[in-house]
Amino acid sequence: MTIRTFWTIFLKILGIWLVLDSVPEIIGFLSALPFFGNDYADNIFGMWITFAILLLVIGFYIIILRLFLFKTNWLIDKLHLDKGFPEENIDLNVPKPAIISVATIVIGGIIFVDGLPLFCSNLFEFFQQKNIFREDPNSGWLIFQFVKTIIGYLLMTNSKTVVGFIDKYTDKERNRIN
Repeated sequence: MTIRTFWTIFLKILGIWLVLDSVPEIIGFLSALPFFGNDYADNIFGMWITFAILLLVIGFYIIILRLFLFKTNWLIDKLHLDKGFPEENIDLNVPKPAIISVATIVIGGIIFVDGLPLFCSNLFEFFQQKNIFREDPNSGWLIFQFVKTIIGYLLMTNSKTVVGFIDKYTDKERNRIN
């Protein structure tokens, strides 16, 4: 793999991640718009400001998407990312199960880090309010965050089992096709 190919793959993955990570923010802006649309004259100005900020944010993410996904060669040239390396090629002699194992650990870590703080926060609020679990409207979110945290932890600690399952499933598919 060449240095340029590495940077192309890296920038495209980064662009996809940034755009996918922006979806909750855009939904948050969109969910705020109806609150400004009431019959109150004071809120019309706030609605227009929120709408303008929403358009700016969407425009910013469209520019990121365009640069990182469709103009990666231009971005690599402008930032000189492929210059200054002693060799033109990168030798990657890593076995496929090791790559899948690392990817599983990273994905599990991201899920765990995303789920644990929300679970702790929801659990703290639940104990603070002293509600009955069935009557608490946030009990569904508490269960969801708990399951998400457990799945992230299990993916991090049992990556070899996941890799074995993926390899076994891939071998079965290969044998079925042949």
